[in-house]
Amino acid sequence: MTQPTLKTVSQTGVSSAGQPRISYLRLAIWPLLALLAAFALWGVDRIPFHPDESTYLYMSSDFNHLLSDPLSLAWTPVQTMDDRAHLRLVDAPLTRYLLGLGRSLAGLPALPADWDWSKTWQQNQAAGALPDPRLLLVGRFTMTMLFPFSLLLIYRIGWRLHGVYTGLLAALLLGLNALVLLHDRRAMAEAPLTFGVLLALWTFLAGKKHPWLVGLGLAIAFNAKYTGLFLLPVGLLAVLLPAFELPDTDHLPVQPLSWQRLVIDWGQLLVVFGLVTCLLNPFMWRQPLQAVQAAILERQELQSKQQADLKRLTPDVVLDSPSQRLAALLANLYFTPPAFAEAGNYSWQTGPAEQAYLAIPGHNLLRGLWGGSLLFALSLIGVALACLRLPRASPARQQVLGLLLLSTLALALGIFWLAPLPWQRYVIPLAPLSCLWSAYAVSSFDTRPTTTTG
Repeated sequence: MTQPTLKTVSQTGVSSAGQPRISYLRLAIWPLLALLAAFALWGVDRIPFHPDESTYLYMSSDFNHLLSDPLSLAWTPVQTMDDRAHLRLVDAPLTRYLLGLGRSLAGLPALPADWDWSKTWQQNQAAGALPDPRLLLVGRFTMTMLFPFSLLLIYRIGWRLHGVYTGLLAALLLGLNALVLLHDRRAMAEAPLTFGVLLALWTFLAGKKHPWLVGLGLAIAFNAKYTGLFLLPVGLLAVLLPAFELPDTDHLPVQPLSWQRLVIDWGQLLVVFGLVTCLLNPFMWRQPLQAVQAAILERQELQSKQQADLKRLTPDVVLDSPSQRLAALLANLYFTPPAFAEAGNYSWQTGPAEQAYLAIPGHNLLRGLWGGSLLFALSLIGVALACLRLPRASPARQQVLGLLLLSTLALALGIFWLAPLPWQRYVIPLAPLSCLWSAYAVSSFDTRPTTTTG
C-alpha cells in the first residue's frame, strides 16, 4: 500500500501514523479564539490609562471631517503651528479613523482637548483632556475588536509555516502575550499595527497570486504605524517569487515569472499601496510633495526632541550604542514587565490601577528572567531550525520560511535603526513573529506528519 500524499492527508485528515483527523483539529481554533477574545474584552476596563489615548481620541474627529469635508484636513504652510496639523504629519491615520468610527456608532463626540504633558493631571482634566469612562471604554473596545482577527491571521500563518499545531500554538502565545494584552487593548495605534503586520505577512504567503492584495496588506500596516514600511521590500520580493501560492504538494513544478509579468505585478502592488495611503491621508491632497516633506521634517524634529528630553530627564537609559539598542530591544520584547508609560509624570495617579492590573492572572505571563528566557530560547531555536531547513526545502517550503525570516529581519533591523528610544511599544511589530517562531520550535519536536495546505 502506498503512503498517503500530503494532499491526501489534507483532504481526509488521516495520516499513516494514526494522526487525529485534521478536520477536527481545524475546528479547535474557534473555541480557542473565543476564549482568548473573551479574556481580552473582559479586561479592557482594567487597563491603566495612558495620556496618548487622549491624543488619539482627540484626533478621532478627523473621521467626521474625512466623511464631510476631507479637504479641510489638507496641509498648507499656514498650518505649521496648528496642533492637529502637527499630529496628522507625525502619526499614521488609521487609528484615529477606527476610533472615530467606534465612537460615532456609540453616539459619542470626540475628546475636545489634547493631553498636555507639561501640565498636571488636574489641569488636563479641567481642560477636558481626560476622557470620561464611557468614551475611553468605547475606544478600547474598538481597538480590542481587532484582536480576534489578529489571532485568526497568526493561526493561518502558523498553519502555512508548519501545520495546524503550529497555528494553534502561535495563536495561543499571541493571545496570552503580556505586551499584546496591554498595548493592543488601549485606544492607541498598537492594535491596528499588530493586525496590519499579520495581514501583510498573510498576504505574502496566501495572496493567491494577486499582488494588489499584498499592496493592500502593506498599506494597512503602514497606515497603522509607519513602522509597517519596513515590510515593503519583503512584499516586493513575495511578488517576485515564482511560487507565490503553496501548491497542493511540494513536488509540483513552478513557472518562472516573465519580466513583463513582474512589472505588472509590482505595478499592482505599488499602485494599491499608494492609492490607499493617499486616500487615508488627505493632508497630502493640496500640496502632496510639500506635505510629505513637512511630515518627514516634523517627524525628525519630534524624534530629536524626544531624545533630548530623554537625555535631560533620564540620561541613564539613553541608547547611545548598538549594543545598548540591541539589549533594549530584547529586554522589551522578552523580559521587562509590561510598561504602562514611557515617563513617570502621572505615576501617582495611575499607580493603583497598574498594581491591580498586574495582579490579574495572565497579565504578566512569561515575562521576567525565566519566562522571558524560555520564549527567547524558543524563538532562537525556531529561527535556527528555519535557517537549517531552508537550503534543503522544496521551492514552496523555501518561500514560506524565507519570507517569514526576511520579515523578521526587516522589522528587527528597522526598529533597531530608527527607534533609538527605549520604549516598549516600539517592539510590538516583533511580538507576533516571536510567537510564530516559538510555536514553530515547539511543534518541530512533533515528528508526526503535518498538513500545511491551510
